[in-house]
Amino acid sequence: TLPSGLALPAVLGGSILSALVVTGLSALHILLISLMGLISSLAGSFLFQEIHSRGHLWRQLFILGLLMSGVGVFIRWIFGLGFYPGLVLYMVAGTAGWSSLVIAFLPLLENTFDVLSPLRLMELSHPSNPLLKKLQIEAPGTYHHSLMLGTLAEAVADRLGMNSNLLKAGAYFHDIGKLRRPQFFVENQMGNENIHDELKPSMSALVIVAHIRDGLELAEEYRLPEKIREFIAEHHGTTCLSYFYRKAKNMGQVIPRDQFCYPGPRPRSRETGLLMLVDSVEAAVRSEVRAASGAMPDLEKIIGEVVDAKTAEGQLDDVDFTLRDLAEIKGTLLYAFQSMYHTRKVKEIKDEVAADMKLKKQEEQSIEGSLASR
Repeated sequence: TLPSGLALPAVLGGSILSALVVTGLSALHILLISLMGLISSLAGSFLFQEIHSRGHLWRQLFILGLLMSGVGVFIRWIFGLGFYPGLVLYMVAGTAGWSSLVIAFLPLLENTFDVLSPLRLMELSHPSNPLLKKLQIEAPGTYHHSLMLGTLAEAVADRLGMNSNLLKAGAYFHDIGKLRRPQFFVENQMGNENIHDELKPSMSALVIVAHIRDGLELAEEYRLPEKIREFIAEHHGTTCLSYFYRKAKNMGQVIPRDQFCYPGPRPRSRETGLLMLVDSVEAAVRSEVRAASGAMPDLEKIIGEVVDAKTAEGQLDDVDFTLRDLAEIKGTLLYAFQSMYHTRKVKEIKDEVAADMKLKKQEEQSIEGSLASR
């Protein structure tokens, strides 16, 4: 999409160029067409904010067309260029037809040139997407993890001025490879049984690492855009499964370390780099909260250690994050997790207060009953 700062010059430049081509050097026509271009760009910048569906886009295009038709009629009247009643009907019909053509051809252009417009990203992220519905049914733990990741990544992206719609869509699809073997991933395991307790560490690592390859195959099957596939391929970079590697060494197995590592590549964009950090932080916080058994872990320390570790490992070497960006990421995630677990803590306090009040009321009723019996 065209950067907002270039929209007005592009529209005005195109308007002036078209006036020169069609009318030669007529100053009046250049002025009129430039005026139309200026009004169109200003109105469009207002009308096309927060478009949430293709129906909404059609309506805004129709309104813009009516506005431009009105401006055209006014200009013809001001300069005495002629006006007849049928012109209004012609303009309204033309506006409706033009808007319909844009809506009809937009998906074709998006798919042909693999363009990720905000509308296409919102459609990809909708719960009715066949692949997301499949994930929800067959790997519910992974599905809910992806939703949480999307919310967190979107919040950080907004703070950094990044494409939050792209981050959300990437987060929703980044773990679709787990659909092939959902029971091998902890978020989909029920109860206290862990299937990896019965497997060799090398086999566990092989299955877990394979979800990247499986995800890319599913992305190909469901024709996901290339930008979304980058999140699948890069969200683990070339990190290693240290737990299973240490477990293999403790069992006396001699296996090359790279067999316990993801194939990569490392993140090559700010968006995939951010998803790697948010994914790693969310997993670490979830693990620490579960292990703390009700006590609140040091969230700031956990987040800082995860981000610093990824940086030290070189996983972010191909991403142009500044120190200020990393500090912003840490701060936003800290605020998000504090809000999340603070809400849970407040609820627990309310439940305890309610239980105390209920117990006190029962004691009072018991005392009143004993007094009445006397």
